[in-house]
Amino acid sequence: MGACMSLEFNKIVQQVYNMGAMLEKLDFDVSKALDLARERFSASGDMQRVWERIEWVRSSEISHYRGAAPTSLPNAEPINAVVPPPSPPTYATLIAGDGSQIYPDELAPVHYYLLNIGIYVYYHSLIAGEAPTPEQHTYPKLYFHRDHVHDRGGRIISNRTVDDRRTVDELKRLAQAAWERRSPELALVALYDNRLLYLPGNDAYDGDDLMSEYLGAMVHMHDAGATLAGYVDNPFRAKRFIQLLFLMSIETEAELKARQVEISRAGDLEGLRDQQFFYAILKDGERSAIMVQNSPQNKLFRDRGESYEIAFFYLKVNNSHQSKVVRVDIPMWVAREKERVDQLHALLLHQCQLQGRNPYPYALTRADELAWVGGKDRKKLEELVNVEVRRLKDDLVGRTLTAKMRGKELARSEKRYHNMYGEDIIDER
Repeated sequence: MGACMSLEFNKIVQQVYNMGAMLEKLDFDVSKALDLARERFSASGDMQRVWERIEWVRSSEISHYRGAAPTSLPNAEPINAVVPPPSPPTYATLIAGDGSQIYPDELAPVHYYLLNIGIYVYYHSLIAGEAPTPEQHTYPKLYFHRDHVHDRGGRIISNRTVDDRRTVDELKRLAQAAWERRSPELALVALYDNRLLYLPGNDAYDGDDLMSEYLGAMVHMHDAGATLAGYVDNPFRAKRFIQLLFLMSIETEAELKARQVEISRAGDLEGLRDQQFFYAILKDGERSAIMVQNSPQNKLFRDRGESYEIAFFYLKVNNSHQSKVVRVDIPMWVAREKERVDQLHALLLHQCQLQGRNPYPYALTRADELAWVGGKDRKKLEELVNVEVRRLKDDLVGRTLTAKMRGKELARSEKRYHNMYGEDIIDER
């Protein structure tokens, strides 16, 4: 057998240089767009003018607008509002949820997948020594029935389908944990490490059922009286607010119709992202106005009830090492109550001060640790499944062969003995 060839870097060095030359010619400078966006932001306090343009893009003759819009609440915040950090509550319960998975393996002797959901309950108290010990819970679930692991055509389900099922299971577990800790006296916050505007992938054959379960979990959360928040740590692609600022530059509906192809790329603000803009606008601890995304996807949530439309705001979290802009998704039942929003705002800032160099909610970090299925765990589960498959195989052979024939088969096979849990197990190769 010939020796393995490694990558011949001498043949690609020049190609890397060529790539660098191309990058030098690209314009990554967004300072002009940022200055222009600042001007429009400062001039965007007229809500009547804002709503006029939102009505334009919601007409049947205009498409492509998936940008931000004010909420339809009576006390809707101006789109150029900047809200300072409020004081945190003395006591609160924070429940954080996250999930992990093992995907099905086409080549495995048995097709299965695993979902593992971690729930971490943090009892917030500003008075030292009064907070109860945090709670840790994990919910591993092995799916192996053919109806769970295969689609209607008998094909093994995709990784995306497993992801969709994990997403729904995360919210259901989080809602149940909130329900079990509901209290009319104590602030109850449920943190979800993902966007709330969920839509199953096209390859999820049970997508309608998943969407129904997801919305059902939101209703359960609402019934528990919880302040639900989807935490998006790095919304680096989002430009929904930048699209709104471009829209504010349009003077007439006729002009909008003529330029609607520019909407999706934000016209003269192209290249600028929400995260960059709000990093420049917000001071540490401040948040943006609460807004909604104008999209058919959000309409699905609103159709379930006005309380379930998804709103959002940008927040500049920080600790002693750095600052960053994150997006926080909230359902309308949270957005309409200023006290809930203030509590959430303050608690997120407090959580981001509790650990390490990265300003990230402590409770979500712990939930991620609980949910994570590492390489050793995956290997251990694979071994357990293989042992069970071999046991069943041996049992089946033992039922159909005489003792003499079985003895000959064992004698002629290559046998290795492994000791697991104090028992000798024959591994026939």
